[in-house]
Amino acid sequence: MDMKLAISTWAYLNLSLPEALERISRLSDRAEIICESRHSLFRPENIEVASSFSLEYTVHGLVADINIASIYPEFRETSVALHRRAIEASSRIGSELYIIHPGYNAWSFCWRDARLALDQSLSELAPLQEELGIRLAVENMPRSEWLFFNKPDVDLHGMGLVLDVGHAQTCGTLSDFLCHPALSHVHLHDNSGNGDEHLALGRGCIDLMPVLKVILEKKISAALEQKTEEGVLESLETLKRLTKPTLHCQIS
Repeated sequence: MDMKLAISTWAYLNLSLPEALERISRLSDRAEIICESRHSLFRPENIEVASSFSLEYTVHGLVADINIASIYPEFRETSVALHRRAIEASSRIGSELYIIHPGYNAWSFCWRDARLALDQSLSELAPLQEELGIRLAVENMPRSEWLFFNKPDVDLHGMGLVLDVGHAQTCGTLSDFLCHPALSHVHLHDNSGNGDEHLALGRGCIDLMPVLKVILEKKISAALEQKTEEGVLESLETLKRLTKPTLHCQIS
């Protein structure tokens, strides 16, 4: 049984995108491109580079200076417009999926307005799935007083859910998100339960077996999200050890 496992370019942000994809191609036939900085798909040369590799792609959408939950209409609209540009670029490289962060709210007394702004943004982004032929999915966030979607309480407007297991672990909501009907992709990393540490799998306290069981049974794609290549390699070894005797899967 195959696991559709990508490796995030996060571990290679110090390299150019062609260098990062070359390193990833030695380990997997799937890559998840962080659409920021040197790996941004707003750079035409990165579109050409990504298209030159025989890799399957998912794209982690824009995060820096983006807030689709902004209470200021101009900022919210610009954030949505920038996502649209990135989704169009992701579609051009044949990406299967584009991942959206749900924004944030800096002030507790603006919470309701920010939630309404988030809902409006998601409703505007959702139709791009059909228009551009790419799946969109919203990622759950870690424990925080200013981040949305750290429990399954957001209307996704027909988009998917990206379950970040490390984020869910910090909130105590991993089992809740595993049961979510829109679950379509998983970010795999570990932590101590106290913070979003993005450790190698097996270095923290997350029980990975229920997660792997759902991934394999539902044939959901996944990506390793470690900060270094050493963390990626250690995580691959952990997955092989965990899956070989019990789930009999081949990680590819």
